[in-house]
Amino acid sequence: MHTIKHIKEKMSEKNELRERIIKTANTQFQTHGIKDVRMDDIATMLGISKRTLYQLFKNKEELLYEGIKYGHKLSVEKAKQLIRNANGTMDVILSLYILYLNQIKEVNKNFFRELKKYPKVVEEREKKSRQNEHKVKAWIERGIKEGIFREDTNFEVLLYILKENMEFIITTTMFDNYTIEQMSNSFILAYLRGVSTPKGQEIIEEYIKKQTK
Repeated sequence: MHTIKHIKEKMSEKNELRERIIKTANTQFQTHGIKDVRMDDIATMLGISKRTLYQLFKNKEELLYEGIKYGHKLSVEKAKQLIRNANGTMDVILSLYILYLNQIKEVNKNFFRELKKYPKVVEEREKKSRQNEHKVKAWIERGIKEGIFREDTNFEVLLYILKENMEFIITTTMFDNYTIEQMSNSFILAYLRGVSTPKGQEIIEEYIKKQTK
């Protein structure tokens, strides 16, 4: 007869293995693309049987879905750290944008293209995207109150344009030869400076000077 302690230990082992699988699969999917990574490959990498893998995840879509949630959790943790270290609202927005650029630059383009074949995963990703947009809006509203963003800007439209642009960036190879600095500076010059007040523009100029140095 199994004791409560033994059952808890087994559950802990199962959860640890599940987390290892999610981390490994997420890395492989983002590095090589979803199509080129088989469930067999993941089982082999972790030294477990296919049967064990399928007991925990019924198919690739479920594993991919959990990987999206895991990746979002990591992004949120990094974002919180950036916010703690940021010097004001403008710095927060710039830092979060650059964080996102850095993340997508490391991912195989095929990963984003192939995501569309998995409706459940696409829905989860869009849900997380809406959550992020809601947080960005809160920072923008804070920036308006601080007098660094223009009140007459339609930020709903601006965020929609930015979202569509980012979707284009992550699925095309057109920007592969550009550095993060070049891409972030284009964002600053094309969008952020245009919706900033003179006070906000001064902060941006100081930020660009620091980046250049």
